[in-house]
Amino acid sequence: MKKILGLLAICTLVACNESGETAVAPVSGGNQNAYQDPNPQQVNADSIYQHVLDSINAAQAMSSATIDPFSSSSVDFFLSSSAIMPLSSSSMVFPTVSSSSFAISSSSIAIVRSSSSAIVPKSSAAVDDGTITMELWDASELKPQVPVSNKKGGWWYGYDDSNNGGESTITWGGEPGTNGDMTPVLEACDGSLCGSYTLIVGTNEWQPFIGFAFGFGPDNKYSGDASAMLGVCVEYASTAPIHLELGLTAAKEKTIDGGANAFYELPKSTAKKVVDLSWASFAPPDWATKVLSGAQSAKQLSSLKFKIQGEENAADGDPGEFAIYKVGPKGSCK
Repeated sequence: MKKILGLLAICTLVACNESGETAVAPVSGGNQNAYQDPNPQQVNADSIYQHVLDSINAAQAMSSATIDPFSSSSVDFFLSSSAIMPLSSSSMVFPTVSSSSFAISSSSIAIVRSSSSAIVPKSSAAVDDGTITMELWDASELKPQVPVSNKKGGWWYGYDDSNNGGESTITWGGEPGTNGDMTPVLEACDGSLCGSYTLIVGTNEWQPFIGFAFGFGPDNKYSGDASAMLGVCVEYASTAPIHLELGLTAAKEKTIDGGANAFYELPKSTAKKVVDLSWASFAPPDWATKVLSGAQSAKQLSSLKFKIQGEENAADGDPGEFAIYKVGPKGSCK
């Protein structure tokens, strides 16, 4: 080691070029394209000699000492200005550290989100954006509420012509529960919404009728755009045709001819029958002039009505029966 350092000192002291001028070290180690001072100063021989001696002493001290790379003094040494470490990746040596020394418990990195900062996805139950959606309602599941986007809607109810002077009646297949809960009816009808009826004209100037329906919201003031549903499907059976009507709000129905809601006539069938309908399949009655088309009604839909009306000149009291098995968006009753 001493021999090598001695040779280094001699070579440094006599480092002159062939012309006899004192050599000037490049600014960047060996890079001939690196920027250099255009007016270099000559290096004093005495200062070079002293610098070499200092380097020899430092090297001897390092050769006799064992350096712990993880001690605080070693860190101070490597970071001091007298020990400059090269920055190239080939010369850097990273100590091998076991994974256990870097183990971090999950509790130390857990991210806790308060309820106020949590992101809650939108759902039809929480947010009413003015659109109407629904899922297939299957009576065999014995659920009395049709799954519509406004969770306050979807409850079945019956209606008749008593407000118009008629005396028609509807008798459910089972006794509805408290607040009109149709679960007992579904159970009594073996998984369908079923009933019987009689049509009596009374003093009604129109043909007698009965009906049953569900709203897409909590009352007849609610409406929404059901265009995205494309239409509806129904699985049913009935001894008489059923007018499937697109119900509007009470206020909106006052702007059209009375009873002139867009409808589609479901033909009578004593066996289960599936009908798949687009909104364009619904149309107002021929006699009406102030009307809305099926597509127009779907944009402001309030309810879906199943109406059974007596035929012209039919005798009072003729009984009939019906059963509804499924209702859903177009294409879902398969």
